[in-house]
Amino acid sequence: MKLYPIATLLLILLLSFAAHAESDAEALALLHKSEALMRSAATAAEYQVDIIRPDWQRTMTFKSMDDNLKKRFRMEILSPRKTKGTVFLKIDNKLSMYLPKLRRQIAISPAMMHDAWMGSDFNNQDLLEADALINGYTHRITGRQGTGDQTVISIESVPHAETTVSWLRLEHRIRSDGMPIDVTYICRRGNPARKLSFDRYQEMDDRTIPTRWSMESLKEEGKRTIITLKSIDFDTQLDEAAFTPMKKSPK
Repeated sequence: MKLYPIATLLLILLLSFAAHAESDAEALALLHKSEALMRSAATAAEYQVDIIRPDWQRTMTFKSMDDNLKKRFRMEILSPRKTKGTVFLKIDNKLSMYLPKLRRQIAISPAMMHDAWMGSDFNNQDLLEADALINGYTHRITGRQGTGDQTVISIESVPHAETTVSWLRLEHRIRSDGMPIDVTYICRRGNPARKLSFDRYQEMDDRTIPTRWSMESLKEEGKRTIITLKSIDFDTQLDEAAFTPMKKSPK
């Protein structure tokens, strides 16, 4: 009888291992291919953000530095003047925010992860989940439409039990050449909560990539956030000082 608890523990461990190993190889390869379109070992970019609500609209710009090899990034608000100089810094899976008016670097706590990022339809956890969207989930192909490089492949992604994320599952649509089309986020109650769509495919820095990303609320009509890529440099040199807390970004 004393063996039963041990046997149960072994079964749980085996099932846990199986859950991590069951991703469809084709689905996993396609997700990595899609990610590789927009990222490199070191990437610098500038964006415009339009936050749209039924009764108002706000525009801001920011620049980012993505150090993919060391799993860290920096995002600095360029405009409007009221929030200019605000910096979001991710290092070692910890997110912090530098407020220039207070000259303070504050940690963004787990309780703040679901807060809207700068009042948009993205949240603070989106900044942390970027690296976990592939490794923290199990993926399987659920459908196909079309032929050749224009084939649209549907992929369902379910988070691992130990992965701290906001969603019950994600539903991707990606072309077979790796070009992303959209991602639908399914909330814990099983309902679609928001949808991220990609379009305006253009060549930038010798890559054809989507240059506009639209996050739309599926719960509240008329709410969406549009991020437009203004410039991007892949495999560029990043200043190490940019990733030091309380430091201003180099000009």
